[in-house]
Amino acid sequence: MKNIILLISMILLQLFAGNHKVDVWKTMTIAPNESITINKVKAPVTLEIKNLSDEKINLVSDIKVPAEISGKSELKYRLPKKSSLKLENKNATSVSIYLHYYSSKSIFINNKELR
Repeated sequence: MKNIILLISMILLQLFAGNHKVDVWKTMTIAPNESITINKVKAPVTLEIKNLSDEKINLVSDIKVPAEISGKSELKYRLPKKSSLKLENKNATSVSIYLHYYSSKSIFINNKELR
């Protein structure tokens, strides 16, 4: 009887633990002289950022990333666990980005959970 309970517990654990994935697409606008901060991630994150405007966006991070995303271009990057990324708009006009991320846990942007 104990073996059956253990077997059922292991099956349920395999079915429900670790299968949760977060896959989000979001279009965002960054106002002039403002920024968007992706807070320290709890699990590795695959990011795809497309700059939809003609202006460049500066990138600031504690890890090695390109310094900017040029106008009408995109960046694909794997953000490691416990790292963060800041997208800065130092232009006089607003810029729009298309953000796609994929991870096993949700991320926080400007201290708000993005799902």
